[in-house]
Amino acid sequence: MKYILSFLLACLLAACNSTPPSVKNEKAGKSTGAGSDAHGWIETETLKSRLGDFEFRNGYPTADAVKKLSDALVYNRAIEVYLDQMHAVSWYNVWKGVAAAGAGTPNQLVIWESLMDSETLLLTGNTETVYGLASLDLKRDGPVVIELPAMMLGGISDMWQNELAGIGPTGADKGLGGKFLLLPPGYSGKVPGGYITLKCTTFKVSLGVRGFMQDGKPDKAVALMKTTKIYPLSAATNPPATSFVNGSGKEVNTIFSDNYHFFEDLAELISEEPDGCLQSNERFLLASVGIEKGKSFQKDADRKALLEDAAKTASAMARVNSFASSDTAKMVYSDKHWEWAFVGGSATWDSQGYVNTDRRAAFAYIAIGMSPAMVKKIVGGGSQYLWTPRDANGEFLDGGKNYQLHIPGNIPVKNFWSVVVYDAQSRSMLRNGNRFPSLSQYSGPQINSDGSVDVYFGPDAPKGKEKNWIKTVAGKGWFPLMRFYGPLAPYFDQTWKPDDIRMIAKE
Repeated sequence: MKYILSFLLACLLAACNSTPPSVKNEKAGKSTGAGSDAHGWIETETLKSRLGDFEFRNGYPTADAVKKLSDALVYNRAIEVYLDQMHAVSWYNVWKGVAAAGAGTPNQLVIWESLMDSETLLLTGNTETVYGLASLDLKRDGPVVIELPAMMLGGISDMWQNELAGIGPTGADKGLGGKFLLLPPGYSGKVPGGYITLKCTTFKVSLGVRGFMQDGKPDKAVALMKTTKIYPLSAATNPPATSFVNGSGKEVNTIFSDNYHFFEDLAELISEEPDGCLQSNERFLLASVGIEKGKSFQKDADRKALLEDAAKTASAMARVNSFASSDTAKMVYSDKHWEWAFVGGSATWDSQGYVNTDRRAAFAYIAIGMSPAMVKKIVGGGSQYLWTPRDANGEFLDGGKNYQLHIPGNIPVKNFWSVVVYDAQSRSMLRNGNRFPSLSQYSGPQINSDGSVDVYFGPDAPKGKEKNWIKTVAGKGWFPLMRFYGPLAPYFDQTWKPDDIRMIAKE
């Protein structure tokens, strides 16, 4: 008992003479809040992160930390704005590029009369169909009438690439053509009868139409497009003649910027369109980087530099998102490197029960035209698309190397197939010295005895394979897009599929 009492007394004395942990931390200049280490609370310390080092005193940021962290917040939000609003800025640049072509008259329709070629800067354009694009301004002109002939294909879209109406057999006109009346947002005037009436969600609207070649020539499709009429409703009794601009062979630039100008374009668009185009949280993100309807977007040198850096970083992320995404749903085949253009099979990107903005951005960085008609699975009708930036070994395609693509026989199309090559930088047709960096059944390729086709890519044509060669450019990455117009059942059930692109030795 004596020894037990002595032991307890010694423990008590030791406890009395010891310093509580909180006091020790205080002496060391640390905060004394209970459980601070367990919660990871910031105390008096230098916080080291991948964004930089930030000084704190007693839990408060220093003036330097306030500046750096405030900038980091704007920087991060600017990156998110870039990725989230890319599809709108892209389409706005298409609108501006088309509006500025030719004389830039209000009611002009730009038609690529001898097909689109590599002079036009447009995301993954097509060399086999005739394109027509018109930029309409309902704020300037009020309600606008578009008269379209029967059997035209295309659509009318707002500035966020939302389709207002399809055109063609599955569209609002059922392929019969007719008069479309486009009403501005909030329009409350009298609406006359006899029109296919569209209540538009933005003041700026794009009309896009396309036509197929007949007997390998675009003439009939062009002639059909030139029966289109565009004029204000106010001039319906005596409409002005529609102006037609030939876009072939001309540098019509419709590509958005990867620098500070991206945010300038977005600010312009927001200033001109209704608030209802965006959700409340989207408007908050825009406001947090200085883009707010009714307010100037003039920025000082420091903020311009920050947004320039953010745009560059965001564009780098966009390239990863488009060219190297980890989204497994992008793969068309389990044993090939071909990818879907519309990942998830939806033009509204909501196949998972929510809008997947990463998938939308992945498409928007390399393509335009978020039309439901481009996704519909119609055997013998419509169109389908495959693309890849990689060869059979999973390596990115290099313009200085030589490759071969074997397309098996009995290509499952009712109308036509094509392979078009694009520049990885501009995502437009590769400028390789030829007007059309493509191969299709219209171009007369050499066909193998079993009906298959071998396509060759590289800086120099393989001997004897010139008709099946698409020239690439050393120092430039490239990617192909395969189009199937009128795809047949073997395409959809995958009993037919193209081979991977394989690197070959130079002959």
